[in-house]
Amino acid sequence: MSVGKLTKIASTGQLRSFLADLMVQVIAGKVELDKAARVTKLAAQVNESFYAEVKVAKIRAEAGEKIAALGTMKIGN
Repeated sequence: MSVGKLTKIASTGQLRSFLADLMVQVIAGKVELDKAARVTKLAAQVNESFYAEVKVAKIRAEAGEKIAALGTMKIGN
């Protein structure tokens, strides 16, 4: 998975692979450190969102409620 060729990240595994690839490319001098830092901050936001959704699902499961598929949690009305 090349950082330059990836058009969509659809799973947590792909996100990890993308970030690992990005680190290798930074070390090789193919990606600027500043750009990599910005991408990493965005990835952290995705990770936080995923973590929050998992926590909600866990609480709902413990309360005996039905759990929606990850990525479908409603926000707002």
